[in-house]
Amino acid sequence: MNNKYFFVGLTAILLLSSSLGFSEESKQPRPDTFTDIESNKDMLDPYNLGLLVERGDVKAINNVGLLWATGHDGKQSFEEAVKWWTEAANRGYPLAMNNLGLAYANGQGVAQDIKQAFDWWLKSAIGGNAWAMNSVGDCYETGDGVTQDFVLAMTWYKTAADAGDPLAHYNVGALYQTGRGVERSLDSAHDWFMGGAELGDPYSMLSLGDFYRDGLRGERDLVEAFSWYQISMLRLDPQDVGGLTFAESEANSINAQLNETQKQEAATRIELLKKFTAPQTVEQNLDEGESRI
Repeated sequence: MNNKYFFVGLTAILLLSSSLGFSEESKQPRPDTFTDIESNKDMLDPYNLGLLVERGDVKAINNVGLLWATGHDGKQSFEEAVKWWTEAANRGYPLAMNNLGLAYANGQGVAQDIKQAFDWWLKSAIGGNAWAMNSVGDCYETGDGVTQDFVLAMTWYKTAADAGDPLAHYNVGALYQTGRGVERSLDSAHDWFMGGAELGDPYSMLSLGDFYRDGLRGERDLVEAFSWYQISMLRLDPQDVGGLTFAESEANSINAQLNETQKQEAATRIELLKKFTAPQTVEQNLDEGESRI
Protein backbone atom coordinates (compact mmCIF):
# COMPACT_ATOMS: atom_id res chain seq x y z
CA MET A 1 0.00 0.00 0.00
CA ASN A 2 1.39 3.38 -0.92
CA ASN A 3 -1.30 5.85 0.05
CA LYS A 4 -1.09 8.69 2.51
CA TYR A 5 -4.04 10.88 3.37
CA PHE A 6 -3.47 14.54 2.78
CA PHE A 7 -5.08 17.53 1.11
CA VAL A 8 -3.62 19.82 -1.50
CA GLY A 9 -3.87 23.57 -1.89
CA LEU A 10 -5.05 25.54 -4.87
CA THR A 11 -1.49 25.93 -6.13
CA ALA A 12 -1.27 22.14 -6.40
CA ILE A 13 -3.97 21.89 -9.04
CA LEU A 14 -1.33 21.78 -11.77
CA LEU A 15 0.69 19.00 -10.14
CA LEU A 16 0.88 15.91 -12.33
CA SER A 17 1.74 13.33 -9.74
CA SER A 18 0.08 10.09 -8.88
CA SER A 19 -0.14 10.99 -5.27
CA LEU A 20 -1.77 14.43 -5.49
CA GLY A 21 -3.90 16.49 -7.74
CA PHE A 22 -7.36 16.95 -9.08
CA SER A 23 -8.62 14.57 -11.68
CA GLU A 24 -11.46 13.63 -13.94
CA GLU A 25 -12.19 10.02 -14.76
CA SER A 26 -13.11 10.85 -18.34
CA LYS A 27 -10.34 11.76 -20.78
CA GLN A 28 -12.60 14.36 -22.43
CA PRO A 29 -13.27 17.88 -21.08
CA ARG A 30 -16.72 18.34 -19.64
CA PRO A 31 -18.55 21.22 -21.38
CA ASP A 32 -20.62 21.97 -18.28
CA THR A 33 -17.57 22.45 -16.07
CA PHE A 34 -15.72 25.72 -16.55
CA THR A 35 -12.09 24.97 -17.22
CA ASP A 36 -9.46 27.28 -18.65
CA ILE A 37 -6.39 25.12 -19.27
CA GLU A 38 -4.13 28.07 -20.03
CA SER A 39 -4.74 30.18 -16.94
CA ASN A 40 -6.50 27.62 -14.75
CA LYS A 41 -8.80 30.31 -13.40
CA ASP A 42 -12.30 29.45 -14.57
CA MET A 43 -12.47 25.99 -13.01
CA LEU A 44 -13.07 27.56 -9.59
CA ASP A 45 -14.33 30.97 -10.66
CA PRO A 46 -16.97 31.91 -8.03
CA TYR A 47 -19.22 33.72 -10.54
CA ASN A 48 -19.26 30.81 -12.96
CA LEU A 49 -19.81 28.33 -10.15
CA GLY A 50 -22.62 30.46 -8.77
CA LEU A 51 -24.46 30.36 -12.08
CA LEU A 52 -24.12 26.60 -12.27
CA VAL A 53 -25.14 26.07 -8.63
CA GLU A 54 -28.32 28.05 -9.30
CA ARG A 55 -29.09 25.52 -12.04
CA GLY A 56 -28.42 22.66 -9.63
CA ASP A 57 -25.21 21.56 -11.37
CA VAL A 58 -23.77 18.86 -9.11
CA LYS A 59 -20.23 19.34 -10.42
CA ALA A 60 -20.40 23.01 -9.51
CA ILE A 61 -21.67 22.15 -6.03
CA ASN A 62 -18.65 19.86 -5.61
CA ASN A 63 -16.30 22.57 -6.87
CA VAL A 64 -17.70 25.16 -4.46
CA GLY A 65 -16.55 22.78 -1.76
CA LEU A 66 -13.17 22.62 -3.46
CA LEU A 67 -13.04 26.42 -3.46
CA TRP A 68 -13.66 26.51 0.28
CA ALA A 69 -11.12 23.76 0.94
CA THR A 70 -8.31 25.35 -1.07
CA GLY A 71 -9.15 28.92 -0.10
CA HIS A 72 -10.33 31.91 -2.10
CA ASP A 73 -10.05 35.66 -1.51
CA GLY A 74 -8.54 35.10 1.91
CA LYS A 75 -11.26 32.71 3.02
CA GLN A 76 -10.73 29.01 3.68
CA SER A 77 -12.86 26.54 5.59
CA PHE A 78 -12.85 22.75 5.51
CA GLU A 79 -16.13 22.83 7.45
CA GLU A 80 -17.81 24.70 4.60
CA ALA A 81 -16.14 22.42 2.05
CA VAL A 82 -17.61 19.37 3.77
CA LYS A 83 -21.10 20.93 3.66
CA TRP A 84 -20.92 21.42 -0.10
CA TRP A 85 -19.36 18.02 -0.74
CA THR A 86 -22.06 16.39 1.39
CA GLU A 87 -24.73 18.11 -0.69
CA ALA A 88 -23.14 16.92 -3.93
CA ALA A 89 -22.60 13.44 -2.52
CA ASN A 90 -26.23 13.20 -1.41
CA ARG A 91 -27.15 13.97 -5.02
CA GLY A 92 -25.15 10.93 -6.08
CA TYR A 93 -21.90 12.54 -7.26
CA PRO A 94 -19.00 10.02 -6.85
CA LEU A 95 -16.22 12.66 -6.88
CA ALA A 96 -17.78 14.47 -3.93
CA MET A 97 -18.06 11.15 -2.09
CA ASN A 98 -14.35 10.61 -2.66
CA ASN A 99 -13.56 14.09 -1.32
CA LEU A 100 -15.62 13.37 1.79
CA GLY A 101 -13.63 10.19 2.28
CA LEU A 102 -10.48 12.26 2.23
CA ALA A 103 -11.90 14.79 4.67
CA TYR A 104 -12.86 12.09 7.17
CA ALA A 105 -9.51 10.32 6.75
CA ASN A 106 -7.62 13.53 7.55
CA GLY A 107 -10.06 14.99 10.07
CA GLN A 108 -10.43 18.13 7.95
CA GLY A 109 -13.71 19.88 8.63
CA VAL A 110 -14.98 16.83 10.53
CA ALA A 111 -13.75 14.62 13.34
CA GLN A 112 -11.24 12.12 11.98
CA ASP A 113 -13.07 8.86 11.34
CA ILE A 114 -11.47 6.27 9.05
CA LYS A 115 -14.62 4.12 9.15
CA GLN A 116 -16.61 7.03 7.73
CA ALA A 117 -13.84 7.59 5.20
CA PHE A 118 -14.08 3.96 4.10
CA ASP A 119 -17.87 4.15 3.81
CA TRP A 120 -17.69 7.23 1.56
CA TRP A 121 -14.91 5.72 -0.56
CA LEU A 122 -16.94 2.54 -0.96
CA LYS A 123 -19.97 4.52 -2.17
CA SER A 124 -17.74 6.47 -4.55
CA ALA A 125 -16.12 3.26 -5.80
CA ILE A 126 -19.49 1.67 -6.46
CA GLY A 127 -20.30 4.84 -8.38
CA GLY A 128 -17.33 4.20 -10.65
CA ASN A 129 -14.59 6.40 -9.19
CA ALA A 130 -11.23 4.70 -9.82
CA TRP A 131 -9.33 6.54 -7.10
CA ALA A 132 -11.94 5.58 -4.54
CA MET A 133 -11.65 1.96 -5.68
CA ASN A 134 -7.94 2.14 -4.93
CA SER A 135 -8.64 3.70 -1.53
CA VAL A 136 -11.06 0.90 -0.67
CA GLY A 137 -8.29 -1.53 -1.58
CA ASP A 138 -5.92 0.36 0.71
CA CYS A 139 -8.33 0.08 3.60
CA TYR A 140 -8.70 -3.66 3.11
CA GLU A 141 -4.93 -4.07 2.88
CA THR A 142 -4.19 -2.10 6.05
CA GLY A 143 -7.35 -2.89 8.00
CA ASP A 144 -8.22 0.80 8.31
CA GLY A 145 -11.95 1.16 8.92
CA VAL A 146 -12.63 -2.43 7.93
CA THR A 147 -11.44 -5.96 8.70
CA GLN A 148 -8.12 -6.62 6.98
CA ASP A 149 -8.54 -8.82 3.91
CA PHE A 150 -5.75 -9.12 1.34
CA VAL A 151 -7.97 -10.95 -1.15
CA LEU A 152 -10.50 -8.11 -1.16
CA ALA A 153 -7.63 -5.61 -1.29
CA MET A 154 -6.34 -7.28 -4.45
CA THR A 155 -9.84 -7.38 -5.91
CA TRP A 156 -10.36 -3.65 -5.43
CA TYR A 157 -6.86 -2.77 -6.60
CA LYS A 158 -7.39 -4.71 -9.82
CA THR A 159 -10.78 -3.09 -10.29
CA ALA A 160 -9.19 0.34 -9.85
CA ALA A 161 -6.37 -0.55 -12.22
CA ASP A 162 -8.84 -1.73 -14.84
CA ALA A 163 -10.58 1.63 -14.43
CA GLY A 164 -7.30 3.41 -15.17
CA ASP A 165 -5.85 4.36 -11.77
CA PRO A 166 -2.01 4.38 -12.05
CA LEU A 167 -1.32 3.88 -8.34
CA ALA A 168 -3.53 0.81 -8.29
CA HIS A 169 -1.15 -0.86 -10.73
CA TYR A 170 1.63 -0.39 -8.19
CA ASN A 171 -0.52 -1.77 -5.39
CA VAL A 172 -1.42 -4.88 -7.40
CA GLY A 173 2.26 -5.39 -8.21
CA ALA A 174 3.24 -5.00 -4.56
CA LEU A 175 0.80 -7.70 -3.48
CA TYR A 176 2.09 -10.05 -6.18
CA GLN A 177 5.66 -9.33 -5.07
CA THR A 178 4.90 -10.17 -1.44
CA GLY A 179 2.35 -12.92 -2.08
CA ARG A 180 -0.42 -11.33 -0.03
CA GLY A 181 -3.94 -12.15 -1.21
CA VAL A 182 -2.50 -13.97 -4.20
CA GLU A 183 0.18 -16.53 -5.05
CA ARG A 184 3.56 -14.81 -5.13
CA SER A 185 4.74 -14.05 -8.66
CA LEU A 186 7.67 -11.77 -9.44
CA ASP A 187 6.84 -11.92 -13.15
CA SER A 188 3.32 -10.66 -12.49
CA ALA A 189 4.63 -8.03 -10.09
CA HIS A 190 7.06 -6.76 -12.72
CA ASP A 191 4.33 -6.59 -15.36
CA TRP A 192 1.99 -4.62 -13.10
CA PHE A 193 4.78 -2.22 -12.13
CA MET A 194 5.53 -1.72 -15.81
CA GLY A 195 1.87 -0.94 -16.44
CA GLY A 196 1.84 1.59 -13.61
CA ALA A 197 5.06 3.19 -14.82
CA GLU A 198 3.62 3.58 -18.31
CA LEU A 199 0.74 5.53 -16.74
CA GLY A 200 3.18 7.78 -14.89
CA ASP A 201 3.14 6.24 -11.41
CA PRO A 202 6.49 6.97 -9.72
CA TYR A 203 6.23 4.17 -7.15
CA SER A 204 5.97 1.62 -9.92
CA MET A 205 9.13 3.18 -11.38
CA LEU A 206 10.94 2.86 -8.05
CA SER A 207 9.92 -0.78 -7.85
CA LEU A 208 11.24 -1.42 -11.35
CA GLY A 209 14.52 0.15 -10.28
CA ASP A 210 14.65 -2.30 -7.38
CA PHE A 211 13.87 -5.22 -9.70
CA TYR A 212 16.76 -4.45 -12.04
CA ARG A 213 19.13 -3.42 -9.24
CA ASP A 214 18.65 -6.74 -7.46
CA GLY A 215 18.16 -8.95 -10.51
CA LEU A 216 14.85 -10.26 -9.22
CA ARG A 217 13.98 -11.78 -12.59
CA GLY A 218 17.46 -12.81 -13.68
CA GLU A 219 20.73 -10.96 -14.07
CA ARG A 220 21.15 -7.50 -12.61
CA ASP A 221 20.88 -4.59 -15.06
CA LEU A 222 22.40 -1.50 -13.50
CA VAL A 223 21.79 0.66 -16.57
CA GLU A 224 18.08 -0.13 -16.46
CA ALA A 225 17.93 0.28 -12.68
CA PHE A 226 19.68 3.67 -12.83
CA SER A 227 17.33 4.81 -15.59
CA TRP A 228 14.20 3.94 -13.63
CA TYR A 229 15.45 5.64 -10.46
CA GLN A 230 16.24 8.76 -12.46
CA ILE A 231 12.84 8.80 -14.13
CA SER A 232 11.05 8.28 -10.81
CA MET A 233 12.64 11.49 -9.50
CA LEU A 234 11.01 13.38 -12.36
CA ARG A 235 7.59 11.95 -11.52
CA LEU A 236 7.61 11.95 -7.70
CA ASP A 237 5.77 14.75 -5.99
CA PRO A 238 8.16 17.35 -4.48
CA GLN A 239 6.51 16.80 -1.09
CA ASP A 240 7.51 13.13 -1.07
CA VAL A 241 10.90 13.77 0.46
CA GLY A 242 11.36 10.14 1.48
CA GLY A 243 10.76 8.82 -2.01
CA LEU A 244 12.99 11.42 -3.62
CA THR A 245 15.78 10.82 -1.13
CA PHE A 246 15.67 7.06 -1.72
CA ALA A 247 15.62 7.40 -5.51
CA GLU A 248 18.50 9.87 -5.51
CA SER A 249 20.58 7.72 -3.15
CA GLU A 250 20.10 4.59 -5.26
CA ALA A 251 20.78 6.46 -8.50
CA ASN A 252 23.99 7.96 -7.12
CA SER A 253 25.17 4.60 -5.81
CA ILE A 254 24.60 2.90 -9.15
CA ASN A 255 26.06 5.79 -11.15
CA ALA A 256 29.35 5.33 -9.33
CA GLN A 257 29.46 1.75 -10.66
CA LEU A 258 28.80 2.57 -14.32
CA ASN A 259 31.50 3.06 -16.90
CA GLU A 260 31.28 5.79 -19.54
CA THR A 261 29.66 3.54 -22.13
CA GLN A 262 27.00 2.46 -19.66
CA LYS A 263 26.35 6.08 -18.69
CA GLN A 264 25.75 6.94 -22.33
CA GLU A 265 23.40 3.97 -22.66
CA ALA A 266 21.54 5.16 -19.56
CA ALA A 267 21.19 8.68 -20.94
CA THR A 268 19.62 7.31 -24.10
CA ARG A 269 17.36 5.02 -22.12
CA ILE A 270 16.20 7.85 -19.86
CA GLU A 271 15.16 9.96 -22.84
CA LEU A 272 13.10 7.06 -24.13
CA LEU A 273 11.50 6.45 -20.73
CA LYS A 274 10.51 10.11 -20.46
CA LYS A 275 8.20 9.56 -23.42
CA PHE A 276 7.12 6.08 -22.36
CA THR A 277 6.12 7.14 -18.85
CA ALA A 278 4.54 10.52 -19.56
CA PRO A 279 1.85 11.21 -16.93
CA GLN A 280 -1.62 12.46 -17.75
CA THR A 281 -1.77 15.90 -19.30
CA VAL A 282 -3.00 18.99 -17.50
CA GLU A 283 -6.19 18.90 -19.58
CA GLN A 284 -6.90 15.37 -18.45
CA ASN A 285 -6.34 16.30 -14.81
CA LEU A 286 -8.28 19.55 -14.48
CA ASP A 287 -11.81 18.88 -15.59
CA GLU A 288 -13.29 18.35 -12.16
CA GLY A 289 -12.29 19.00 -8.58
CA GLU A 290 -11.21 15.87 -6.80
CA SER A 291 -8.63 15.49 -4.06
CA ARG A 292 -6.03 12.77 -4.49
CA ILE A 293 -5.04 10.73 -1.46
